[in-house]
Amino acid sequence: MADLLNTAKRFFGTDRFVETCGIEIVECREGFAKCQVTIADKHLNGINAIQGGVLFTIADFSAAVAAFTLGRVALSINADISFFRNYNNGLLTAEATVISATNNLCTCSVDVVCNDVKLANVKVGLFRTKQEIPSE
Repeated sequence: MADLLNTAKRFFGTDRFVETCGIEIVECREGFAKCQVTIADKHLNGINAIQGGVLFTIADFSAAVAAFTLGRVALSINADISFFRNYNNGLLTAEATVISATNNLCTCSVDVVCNDVKLANVKVGLFRTKQEIPSE
């Protein structure tokens, strides 16, 4: 596909929750996606650290975009997250890489970093639907 990044941005542009969180797709190519959000006060929990749900949301979304680059829409069916550190400011980045893909299933590994410090790793399993990437 000629411009996968713009296609992904258009397709996922209707994701209201991701929009509310301020998460943006900044890079994608076959089997890979990178998403980012600048941490704001709304992303922090009661101990002034990035809420775990924000880490999971950016990881889950990045995995969906990475799976999307393989040609079909995919929906998460399971996830395993490991938290390593907490942080409270800066640029949060998730890089998702497809590590396995079959006709029906896809598995991604996602590293979540903030200011170059690794905060979490998420393994996301996705079901690949029959819905193909919309044509340009």
